[in-house]
Amino acid sequence: MAFLRIIEGHGAGLGFELTGQRVTIGRDATNLIQLGDIKASRYHAELVCVDGRYVLNDQGSSNGTWNDRGRITSEPMSHQSVFRIGQTYLRFEDAATRGKSEPTQTGEQEEGWSDPQDITGLDRDGTELFSHRTMVDPRELERSNAFLVLLHQIVLEAAKTKTRDELFELLDDAAADALEGDRCAVFLPTPDGWTLWPTHERRLRARFGATPFARSLLTTVRQRREPLLCTSEGDIDLTTSMVQAGVRSAMAAPLRIGDDIHALLYVDRLGGNEAFTRVELEFLAAVANQLAVQLHNMANVADLQAEVVRLRAEPAKQPPVVIVGKDPAMLAVEQFIAKAAPADAPVLILGESGTGKELVARAIHQRSQRADRPLQIVNCAALGEAAIEAALFGVAAGAGDPRPGLFELADQGTIFLDEVGELPVPAQARLLRAIESREVQRIGDSTARAVDVRVIAATNRDLREEAAAGRFRDDLHLRLEVLAVTLPPLRARPTDIDLLIDHFLDEHARRAVQPAKRLAPEARALVLRHQWPGNVRQLKNALERACIMAGDKLIHAVDLPDGLRGGETQPFTTPLVSLALVEKAHILRVLEHCGGNKKAAAELLEIDRSTLYAKLRQYGTI
Repeated sequence: MAFLRIIEGHGAGLGFELTGQRVTIGRDATNLIQLGDIKASRYHAELVCVDGRYVLNDQGSSNGTWNDRGRITSEPMSHQSVFRIGQTYLRFEDAATRGKSEPTQTGEQEEGWSDPQDITGLDRDGTELFSHRTMVDPRELERSNAFLVLLHQIVLEAAKTKTRDELFELLDDAAADALEGDRCAVFLPTPDGWTLWPTHERRLRARFGATPFARSLLTTVRQRREPLLCTSEGDIDLTTSMVQAGVRSAMAAPLRIGDDIHALLYVDRLGGNEAFTRVELEFLAAVANQLAVQLHNMANVADLQAEVVRLRAEPAKQPPVVIVGKDPAMLAVEQFIAKAAPADAPVLILGESGTGKELVARAIHQRSQRADRPLQIVNCAALGEAAIEAALFGVAAGAGDPRPGLFELADQGTIFLDEVGELPVPAQARLLRAIESREVQRIGDSTARAVDVRVIAATNRDLREEAAAGRFRDDLHLRLEVLAVTLPPLRARPTDIDLLIDHFLDEHARRAVQPAKRLAPEARALVLRHQWPGNVRQLKNALERACIMAGDKLIHAVDLPDGLRGGETQPFTTPLVSLALVEKAHILRVLEHCGGNKKAAAELLEIDRSTLYAKLRQYGTI
């Protein structure tokens, strides 16, 4: 006589006597050997007796039947053969081979094995799981017990998930087989109804086409906020449109915590005459409740993580921002900062690369009432379309690695969008909505989050031209341009170059903790004559390099970048500046021409050498 014993997994210790020519194995209650494993198909495998020997055949299960050599399609059984279905391990035992007697006719049975005439399920400690001796319909009792087993496994698996998508995939694996539904779907709430979870949208459309769902059921569940059965004898009758679409039975249960509905589970049958039962609805509702708790916990964890990130983003005490320049154009910028900082309207900073747009943004934030709150900075040109939206607006628990966006992290503070002209058009629409509604919605989330953020944007592009070409939304441009300022290029304010030279040399000395270095006359003349296409940023980088390369306290022409010594210089002209600056530039140019020889320079200038020394001391070059 042959037996099959569960040696590991749910029901470990249970044994079954194999009688007849064919024994079926699976999750459905109609199988002789019913498994509670969530990975088992309803009709997973069979044991067929051929010439007195049993052969194990897989029934085309989705997760397969396995032994130590791999996946099984068909395998002869011998004593002690072990195979696996999901996480359940079963062992085939042949009583004749192992030399033990069969159960007696008086009802005596081997310890741990179930009586095939009584079909009483025992756990390994002898606890009775189900019995035909009860007054309850045994098929219903077995099905309820199977649902309890499945629910327990779903709870365990749900605890391992980290994202909403993983949680919904778990439902997809479990409910379709357990409930014998044709379509198992997750709907997400929207302000005016439901939207199908994108994964199911693609999957179900590919398989079932445009067959409509039971919309009246979805609407009623949203109104009543409870699980409902849609059958001829259920909570809702089948509508004519449902019958015409081929829907024979449907049920739905909301994932609800308090008054918040996170999602809705939907299952229907498109064929056959058998409708869903109340027991199946109760199972679906129990699954929905468990998933709702897990989803709610995910959201709470994500919020706590966001708060940790937000607290870490609290600004440290920053030194005051200094705007260097006495040129009238820069004085106008200073006046703009003073007037714009106390306001709360968006600011648009225009200008070439390197003109100091981020510095102006920092100055506006620092002089505003939000100075003690975070300033979040993002370079819109440095990230792709998906990455920039995730960076700005965050990612929900179900759409990947949950995290807050920069708008949330900048709450009550300021966000600076550098190179906003590079922002992809889809992100522009979300940005406009965030500015106007003061709400953001994380990617993959259906809930909007209120934020109080001031937006400062900067670009070196002409946004009017970009809008005309369809690359930038005109309404967003107008919304950002409430307060706008254009920063002048460095070549348009030559009187500030001297001030910037000294400022950057002093700044480098403070960072390097060393005495400040100075430019030799010939080096200063080269710096003053350069065009500076990279503007203030290029000047700063060139002086930093010179400070590093200089061997002593004096920076010579050889210490400057090659571009300053060989090209990118402009003919000497007299800008509309003070006479003193013209004199200084001319003296330094003559000194450069003489290779730094002060005696020769004094002679060429037709002034006394002591006068030349006095002038150079005045300029700070010696």
